Order: sequence, then C-alpha cells, then structure tokens
Amino acid sequence: MIIGIGTDLIEIERVAQMMKRHRVLDRVFTKNELLHAKGRASVLAGDFAAKEAVSKVFGTGFFGIEPFEIEVLRNEKGAPYIKLFGKAKEMARKMSIKKIHLSLTNTEYYAQAFAIGEDL
Repeated sequence: MIIGIGTDLIEIERVAQMMKRHRVLDRVFTKNELLHAKGRASVLAGDFAAKEAVSKVFGTGFFGIEPFEIEVLRNEKGAPYIKLFGKAKEMARKMSIKKIHLSLTNTEYYAQAFAIGEDL
C-alpha cells in the first residue's frame, strides 16, 4: 500500500553556487554522496531533489528531520535508492514505510526526483 508520494525539481545552478561557496554541503550531503558526486553539481542536485521528495513522502518537508538523515545511494547498476538515519528512519518506522521507491532525472538545467513510500 502506498503511504506517501513526493516530488521535487531543483535548478542545478543553485547547487553549483552552493558548491562554489562551500556552503552547508556537510549539513546537507553525507560523505558517501559527496564522494559519489565527484564535484558534479548535477549529481548533488539530483540527490538534493531526492531528499526533498522523500521528506514530502513523510508529509513534513524537512520539519523535524535533517537532509543528511536521508542518504541517496546507487546500486551496482546505477539505480538510486534511499538509506535513512536518525529521525528520518524513525519517522518511516512510525508511518510503517518499509520501502521507498526513487526515480531521478535531469536535464542540462534541472534535476527532478520522484519518491513513493510503501508499506509492503
């Protein structure tokens, strides 16, 4: 059963500017995400959109959880998936969310994410 859905769209340039100023990167992204991105703003923009989309699955946005508590990883084939920590993990447990499906896409200027929280 679907518990919640979320989507987000972000301008890649917004993340590129954040990277130039080295602002809040470690408050938003995990070490794994920063390593995977290898300095590519388009990858971090997709990860940020995914974090926003997942926070919308919870129906809260980032109220009560931190962006770094939602980690965006890739499997061996490159497909993105979510790993939760801290308050985000607890929120998913309380809502009976057992799996979060994630889809990412981007163009030259935008990155978009779509997430579905499901109780299997």
